[in-house]
Amino acid sequence: MIENRFQDLFKGKRVAILGFGKEGRSTCGRLKQFLPDQDLIICDRNGSVRETIAAERLTPGDQWFLGPEYLRGLTKADIIIKSPGIPFSELSGLDLPGRITSQTELFLGFFRKQVIGISGTKGKSTTASLLYHILKTAGRPVLIAGNIGTPCFELLDDIGSDTVIVFEMSSHQLQGIKVSPRVAVLLNIFEEHLDHYSSFGEYQQAKMNIVRWQGAEDVFIYDADNPHLQSLVSSVDMPSRTITLGGTCQGSGIICCSGDDMVYSDGQERVLFPRICRNRIIPGHHNLKNIAAAVAAALVLQVPADHIPGAVSTFRGLPHRMEYVGTFKGILFYNDSIATIPEATMAAIMSFPEAETLILGGKDRGVDYIPLIDFLSRSSVMNILFTGDAGDRMISIAKACKGFEKKRLFRPASFDEAVKKAIQLTREGRICLLSPAAASYDTFKNFEERGERFTFLVQNA
Repeated sequence: MIENRFQDLFKGKRVAILGFGKEGRSTCGRLKQFLPDQDLIICDRNGSVRETIAAERLTPGDQWFLGPEYLRGLTKADIIIKSPGIPFSELSGLDLPGRITSQTELFLGFFRKQVIGISGTKGKSTTASLLYHILKTAGRPVLIAGNIGTPCFELLDDIGSDTVIVFEMSSHQLQGIKVSPRVAVLLNIFEEHLDHYSSFGEYQQAKMNIVRWQGAEDVFIYDADNPHLQSLVSSVDMPSRTITLGGTCQGSGIICCSGDDMVYSDGQERVLFPRICRNRIIPGHHNLKNIAAAVAAALVLQVPADHIPGAVSTFRGLPHRMEYVGTFKGILFYNDSIATIPEATMAAIMSFPEAETLILGGKDRGVDYIPLIDFLSRSSVMNILFTGDAGDRMISIAKACKGFEKKRLFRPASFDEAVKKAIQLTREGRICLLSPAAASYDTFKNFEERGERFTFLVQNA
């Protein structure tokens, strides 16, 4: 029983919860459920977080370390359960006697054989949701959790011995873990989260924990075309069976879209699913690999092959991912607020070559924007509106770059002004696209709030 596992791990130990957001509160709730008399140490930078958790079953003996000195509480702990939003760099230089773990690592310790872990800089939410859709419509007992919005400890009451758990894993959740899921999917690696890691290399190594601890009975699905992944995979001794995703089906052990069909190559192409790559709702050439990844995982899980094409053809995608907002004043509007890196924005433009107006920018995290600006100089986009510090850097690069002489570049004072100006500039029958290539939290809580604001402004223009 899971209750016994919790008691074996934590009973009589001084346990600290580092970070008391959504996941930290979830951890607290489960510890109090299974060890109701045990006191906890709760550490969070937010000095007022205690006022927001009246529903938690706290005890008078719980210790709170809040505000600027919140890390002091860790020196008293035997076990530290760290939330993913807190960088390991904040703990450097501290003499911590306790073992550092996480909800993700603990959950994998309980259920790794039932977990399909899905990660990647981009595409992981779409792939995880598609795989969940395939399994659910096939009648399999399946749950989805992780970075997509539900802390994995929230699933504990619903997991049976035959339940499949689709777990979307961010680099933050993967960093530091020493357990990998039975089936691991790693879609790609691009520059991202450089404000959270000491280097791009550290970010890449965090991602590789999804496969690093696999065994010979496990399966690893990854993109053989991504140069960062090629290098990383060759540097890790992996006993697991591999399935690769490719843009072309040259080689062995590759699954990919070849024209309208999905094929598997073991030296020769063998059609798995005719027309499945054409009969899809979700747009974008990049989504072909996401589909291939979900299909590969479904086949590993022995989903009946005759069910898979129909499930793929009925999957509608996710909000804020090249989402069609509607046609207003004759203009087609698409919300791609999830695009927080240049590669995602370039993929969106390639998916909508008729896009006339593009809204870019947000929080500047030091990403290299030169390839994006070079790409835009050769694109059909004529109106580009820049926002935030990232937008300031992008527009300065664009003004020094050839190819923008006939394009119109604007730096409105706010996001709202950018959307209003974009509506004015876009002609009937053309596309206005929000695909920022930057994080949202200079102005918004998250990319969802940014996308919702874009949708509201468009619908009420």
